[in-house]
Formats: sequence, structure tokens, C-alpha cells
Amino acid sequence: MDRPGARQRNDAAAEQKRAVRPRLLDARRRRDPEQRRAVDDAVAAHLLALPSVVRARRVAAYRSMPGEPGTEGLLAGLLERGVEVLVPVSRSDGSLAWASHDPAVPTTRSRLGVEEPVGATLPDDALGTVDVVVLPALAVDHAGRRLGRGAGYYDRALAGLPQRRRPLLVAVVHAEELLAEVPHEPHDLPVDVVVTENGVFRVPEAPV
Repeated sequence: MDRPGARQRNDAAAEQKRAVRPRLLDARRRRDPEQRRAVDDAVAAHLLALPSVVRARRVAAYRSMPGEPGTEGLLAGLLERGVEVLVPVSRSDGSLAWASHDPAVPTTRSRLGVEEPVGATLPDDALGTVDVVVLPALAVDHAGRRLGRGAGYYDRALAGLPQRRRPLLVAVVHAEELLAEVPHEPHDLPVDVVVTENGVFRVPEAPV
């Protein structure tokens, strides 16, 4: 059971997260299309050159939302290499299922605004079988702590990963969203690597 002081700190961190998200989202909306394309191309190039991605046989990634650094180049590049790519499918209970990414499969827009494949999903332990997880974020700090949009889908998915063979966790943000520190709570699982249009930031002591 949490002590009162710990609960207060957690509540304060949660409130700080709620306060900072609108500013980050507004900055993303104000980016012009040309700038976005340049970011998308650079991020894809950095991700595809990451040693763990080069060696990977199975990668979990995602279809980017408007305003996020785009993942189309990453997904296409992985498929060209023959890598099996998993993408998330949101469930009504707040969890994520995973499906094999195939550009020919029809998609539907989820209530989160993400295009998700229609059809069968993989077994519930699929995420634990990948070599690398590429995940979205609004910001990440130098300790690898990730600030998401607040729905908790990825927090729950990452919490279920097997510790004996945890995949490399790679967050993707814009360069100005890599911060010295972000509000965080005890359940936040840090990532190992952060990729921006400016390059790759390796969290100290993390594998690559």
C-alpha cells in the first residue's frame, strides 16, 4: 500500500503530465508540411540504421498519427528487408493487441485516430517475441522516461513484457521533445533509445 507521501508525489506527477501535454501537442500542430517530411525521412533513416533494428527479425512498430514523426518510411524499409512487423490494435478494455503489418490489408480508424488493420490479431504474448519495440511518445527525458498521451495503452503493454528477454525499447520524438526531465511516476518503464530527426540518443547503460 502506498504511503501518503508517495501518493502525493504520484498525484503531483500525474498533474504535471496533464499540464505539459497541451503545449507539446500544440507545438506539433504548428509544424509546416515541409518540415514534417524532412523529420519523417530523417527519423526513418536513423531507425533503419540502428544496430538492433538491422539485426532484428521481428519488430513492433506503429502507424503514426497526425503530428507525430511519421513512420511510413520505417515500416516500408523493414518490410523491404523481410522483417516481420507488428502493429498495435487498440481494444475497448484499454489494452493493445498486435497484428502483422501488411499494406494490402484494409484498415479502420480507431477511436484514438490511428489506422489499424482489420482482421485477426496475434496471440496475446506476441509483443514478448519481438526484438525491438518502436513506440510513440510526446516527450522523453535523458533517463529514458517517456511521456505518452495519457491513455496508458503502452504502459500496460510494456508492463507485460518478459524480463528475461525484454526487447529493445525505442521511442520516437522530435528533437525539441528530448528533454532533461519529464514528469514521471513509478510505473513508467524507461526506454533504451530515443530517436529524433537529429540522431540517436542512447540512454546510459542501455543496450543498442
